[in-house]
Amino acid sequence: RPPSSSRPLLSQTKRRKQAAISLASFSSKKGHDRAIQEYKKRKEEKFQKNAVLLREYQRAMKAEGYVGGRGASRKRVGERTVVENENDRDDDDDDDENEDSAERRRQQQHPRKKRRKADPLHHAKKEAERRKAEQSQLESQKLANEKAEGRKQHSRKVRARKLMKRTRRGQPVMKNVIGDMLSKIKSDM
Repeated sequence: RPPSSSRPLLSQTKRRKQAAISLASFSSKKGHDRAIQEYKKRKEEKFQKNAVLLREYQRAMKAEGYVGGRGASRKRVGERTVVENENDRDDDDDDDENEDSAERRRQQQHPRKKRRKADPLHHAKKEAERRKAEQSQLESQKLANEKAEGRKQHSRKVRARKLMKRTRRGQPVMKNVIGDMLSKIKSDM
C-alpha cells in the first residue's frame, strides 16, 4: 500500500460527490434550522413578556412610593426599617449606610435617562419625508395652475361669445365691443 502523501489527488467529480450531502441529511438540516428559528422566536417572546412584567412592576413600585430596581438587583429603597438600623449600629456599617443613602439620594435627584438606539434608517426616513413634502407641494402647485388655466379658458370663451354676437343685419353688438374695450383699459391701469 503506498503512503498517503504519494496518493494521487482525487478528481474534481469525486471531490464533488464526497462534498455533496444526501437528501435525508439535507431535509433534517432544514428541520434543524426551522427548530432554531422557532427557539429564537420563543426566546424573543419570553424576553418581551418579561420586559412588560418589569415595566408593570416598576409602575407598581412607583405607585407604592418605592423606586423600582434596575438590572439584576431590583432592591427597594425604603425597605430597611428603623429596627434593623438600630440593630446594625457598628461603625463600619454606619459608613456603608451613609454611602448607600448618599448614592440613593444622588440617583433620585439625577435619574439616568434611557439612551435610545440610533435609528439606522434615520437619513432614509428624512429623505423620504423631504421627497414626500416636495411631491405634495408640486401637486398643490399643479392643481392651482390647472384651476387658474381653467378660469382663463372660461373667461376667454365668454369674451369670444360676446364679441361674436351680431345684430340682425350682421353688425357686431356695440355694447359688447365697447364693454370689452373698457375692461382692457381698466386692466392696463
